[in-house]
Amino acid sequence: MLRRNRLKHRVISISIIVLATIFYNEFLVYEVQKFKWVMRECSECVKILLVADPQILGEKYENYFGSWIARWDSDRYLEKTFSRALKFSEPDVIAFLGDLMDEGHIANAEDFERYKRRLDSIFSTPDNIMKIYFPGDNDIGGDEDSVSLNVHKRFNFAYTQPDTLVYKTVTFFKVNRLTRAMPDAPKDAFLNDYAERNTTNVILSHMPLLFTPGSFVQNVLKELSPQIIFSAHDHKAMHISLDTATDQLSDVWVLPPYETPLYQLRMDVGDIHEVQIPTCSYRMGMLHMGYGLAYIDTQEKTVEFTILWLPNRFLQLYAYIFVVILIIVLAICIFVSGCCVKSYATYNRIPSVLELT
Repeated sequence: MLRRNRLKHRVISISIIVLATIFYNEFLVYEVQKFKWVMRECSECVKILLVADPQILGEKYENYFGSWIARWDSDRYLEKTFSRALKFSEPDVIAFLGDLMDEGHIANAEDFERYKRRLDSIFSTPDNIMKIYFPGDNDIGGDEDSVSLNVHKRFNFAYTQPDTLVYKTVTFFKVNRLTRAMPDAPKDAFLNDYAERNTTNVILSHMPLLFTPGSFVQNVLKELSPQIIFSAHDHKAMHISLDTATDQLSDVWVLPPYETPLYQLRMDVGDIHEVQIPTCSYRMGMLHMGYGLAYIDTQEKTVEFTILWLPNRFLQLYAYIFVVILIIVLAICIFVSGCCVKSYATYNRIPSVLELT
């Protein structure tokens, strides 16, 4: 009876540990992380949620035994974090800054359509929010290989929208450094000095621009006159400023991970700012993942932004491995203990035989 009670208590303890680990890893850790995020209230500004390098896993490179589990877990992580970032930020615009798929540039038509359905399911958003889609090198090529014209056309057909979009007082220009393509600037956009006009020009680019000066980047800055650039690709969170008077970088700093202040930038002092957004996928080999959140106030001539840092999924997976090892060790201990009890022989004393008298 005593042994049964001990076994029962051990099973209950293991069950509690397993359930607590699952509850924390799959729900509580995401809710706790939201308390570290910051936001601001504004009625006139434009709120932008920035999604960089989700790179949903494909089926050619990820073709090892059990790879479907890796794809499933990566998709769930993206869906859980994005849904919470969306609810927290309540954005007016969501900008996807490229590398939506890890194998988009090598996928055939059938695979591409299947990957797109997965993306639409992961990043499900209300119809009233403006969504801007932009290709990266993993979507159309251009990093280690050349950009495929047909693949690029396929991406543009799947996400049909113009290269210039306007939301309230903010004009978004999609600039593609991979194809060296940029939209034409509106003819009446730059008639007055920025300090006097009620428009903010925002460039969206997958590849960083200010770190790679050249004729193309100079032409982009001259023709589109941006106040702020949002880019991705490097999977890091950084801020770069270009002094237009000297044409030199005036400020470069890395945003510290897991610190979530609301950074403010002035847009009427002659600088062009670029903010690089980190990857939101834990499968990119980075320790720190997050979404970008920006508030553009054209009246006040300011951009305020922060990074919604995400929990480290690898720590959660390590916790699962630890629990599995713990269960195995306890099971072995219970098994060995049971064998020892069975092999232990108990002897009763034989009463003495009375001699007949």
